[in-house]
Amino acid sequence: MPVARSAGKAVFGDVVGGILNAPVFWYTRGAYDAGRYCWFMIVRRWKTLALGVWIANIFVPMYGQHDIAGWLISFFMRLIQIFARSIVMILWTALVIIIFIAYLAVPVLVVVELLRQLFGIL
Repeated sequence: MPVARSAGKAVFGDVVGGILNAPVFWYTRGAYDAGRYCWFMIVRRWKTLALGVWIANIFVPMYGQHDIAGWLISFFMRLIQIFARSIVMILWTALVIIIFIAYLAVPVLVVVELLRQLFGIL
């Protein structure tokens, strides 16, 4: 019987401890990890879009064509590319920020809905 009692205490303690520790983890280590991952997603998109390369080479003529027409075509083509890629980057960053805010809001929304459903408050 003592083994069953200690096993029951361990399981009960583990379940209750997990439930009580979940919000603490969610808003400390979990939020830190989620924030780092969101930052990683933004940096990865920046590298994928190669915005830094496009900006650094905005005045370099394409295909080694060094006449005035080559310079102008290259400049305006790169300007359009930088503009379009910047729009994509801004939208991606906004989406990632919205996802992170949703991550932070989920526990609060769950508790509010739970209280509303159980007790009819809020």
